Amino acid sequence: MTEANQPTGMSGLGSQGLAPQAGPVLRRRTIALVLGGLLTGLLLGFMDVTIVATAGPTIISDLGGLSLYAWVFSSFVIVQTIVIPIFGKLSDLYGRKRFFLVGLVVFMIGSTLSGASQDIYELIVFRAVQGIGFGAFVPATIAIAGDLFPPEKRGRVQGLLFSVNGIAFAVAPAAGSYLTETISWRWIFYINLPLGVIAFLMIYLTLRESRNAGASAFSDWVGASALGGFLALFMMGLFLGGSTFDWVSWEEAALFAGSGAVLLTFVAVERRAREPVLPLRLFRKRTVSAATAVNILRAMVLFGLIAYIPLYAQAVLGGSVSDVRNVVYAFALPTTLGILLGGLSLSRMGYRNTVLVGAGILVGGLVALQSINSSSSLIRLMELSVPIGVGSGLMIPATIVAFQNSVQRNEIGVASALAAFTLNLGGAIGVASLGAIQANRFTAQLSSLLVGIPPNGRAVLSDPNLVGQILASPAALARLLAANPPLAAFIPPLREAFSQSILILFLVLLGASVAVFVAGLLIKGKDKRPSTPQAS
Repeated sequence: MTEANQPTGMSGLGSQGLAPQAGPVLRRRTIALVLGGLLTGLLLGFMDVTIVATAGPTIISDLGGLSLYAWVFSSFVIVQTIVIPIFGKLSDLYGRKRFFLVGLVVFMIGSTLSGASQDIYELIVFRAVQGIGFGAFVPATIAIAGDLFPPEKRGRVQGLLFSVNGIAFAVAPAAGSYLTETISWRWIFYINLPLGVIAFLMIYLTLRESRNAGASAFSDWVGASALGGFLALFMMGLFLGGSTFDWVSWEEAALFAGSGAVLLTFVAVERRAREPVLPLRLFRKRTVSAATAVNILRAMVLFGLIAYIPLYAQAVLGGSVSDVRNVVYAFALPTTLGILLGGLSLSRMGYRNTVLVGAGILVGGLVALQSINSSSSLIRLMELSVPIGVGSGLMIPATIVAFQNSVQRNEIGVASALAAFTLNLGGAIGVASLGAIQANRFTAQLSSLLVGIPPNGRAVLSDPNLVGQILASPAALARLLAANPPLAAFIPPLREAFSQSILILFLVLLGASVAVFVAGLLIKGKDKRPSTPQAS
C-alpha cells in the first residue's frame, strides 16, 4: 500500500483559506482504537434515541406528566438539531477531538441528571442537555473519520460507523425492557456512563491532532444565533402542530412566519460574515445542494416509515408487541446491511451511482408497498420492508462522503454537520407533515362512521387520537368491547378507516422517494481526486 493510500492522521484545522498542516500517518493499531472509540460513542448516542421509548409507560407512572411526555423526545431532537451546525464549524476552527470529548462529557452529565430526575420537567430539561452533547460529538465523529482517511476510503468507514444504528435498533429495546423490569428505568440513562467512559478514554489516549497556529477565532456569533433561532422556531412549529396547536392557528402561523424572518436575517448576516458558521457559498456547488436535497427527502421517507410501518402492523393488522418488534427488525436490519454495502461500493461506483441505486431500490420497494391492505399478513409487510431498508441504507454513507469530498479539508466539520442536521430536519418535517395528513384523513373518515354508532359508543370513539390508541392496544380494545359489546361490529370498519389514513402516507412517501432519485441525478459523478500524501 502506497503512502498516499494509507490512513492519515488528523490534519491541522484552520480557517477558510488556510491550508491544513500535514499530520502523522497513524499505525493500524491506532486507527483501530480510534475507530473503536468513535463506534462506541455512536452506539451510545443511537441507543439512547431508541432505548428511552421502551421505558415510557414506567417513566410516566413514576414521574407523571403524560401530557408533556412527548417533550422528553422533542427537547432532545430540537436542541441537537440547533447545535449540530454550530459545533461542526467550531470543530473546523479548534479541532475535532476536543468537541468529541466535550460533547461526550456533556452527554454523560445529561444522562446522569436524566436518571436522577424527580419530575417530568427535570427530565425534559436534562434530555435537552443530552441533546447538546449529542449535537457536539456526532458531527465531530463524522469529521474525524473524514480526516483520518483519504476520499476514496471514506465510504467504507462511514458505512462502518453508521451500521451501529442497526445494532442500536436491535439491542436497545431488549436492553431497555430488561433494565426497566429488573432494576429501574433510571438505568436506561445510567448505562450510558460506562460506554461513555470507554469511548472517552479510547479517543483521548489514541487520537492526536496537529495544531494550526493560523486558526482564527470564531466570530460569527450573530449568524450562529440567527441559525439557532430559525431552527428553534421551525422545529417548535413542527412539533407543536397538530398536538398543542391546530395546524391552522395563529400560534403556528407566528412560529413559521418568525422562523422565515429569522432565516432571512441569517442569510443576510452570513453573506457579510468573515468566518460564517454555515458558508452559503457551499450551496453554489451542485453536489452539496443536491446531497442536501437527497438527505432531507431521504430522511422524510426513512423516519416516516419508521413511524408508520410499526403502527400499521399493530393498529391495522392486529400485531402483538413482539410482532411489531419483528417488523421493526425487518426494516432496521436490511437498513444496516444497505449501509455496509453502500460504504463498500463507493470506491467502485462513486457516490452518485450509489445514491441512484439506493434510490431506485427505495422507489421499487415503495411501489410494492402500495399493494398492502388491511387483509395483508404481517409476513407480507415484513417482506416489503426489506428492499426499502436496503435502498435507504445504501444512500447514507454516499451522501456523507458526497458532502465531505465536495469541500476543502478544513471545512469537513461544516460538511459533516450539514449531513447530520439535514437528516434531523428532514425527519422532523416528514413525521410532522405525515402526521397532519393522517390525522386529517382519519378524522374525516371517522366523522362519517360515527353516524351509525350507538350514542353511548359515539362518545368513546369521537376522539381520533384515542381511537388510534385503542386500535393499537389489544388490551385497551378488549376493555372497550367488554364495556360496550355492541361496538364489536364497528371495529372492522374503524380498522379499515385507519388503514386508509396510513396507506395514503405510503403513496406520499413514494412521491418523496422519486424526488430523492431526481435529486440524486444532480449529484456530480465519482470523485476522482487523488488523496494528498501526508508527511510521516
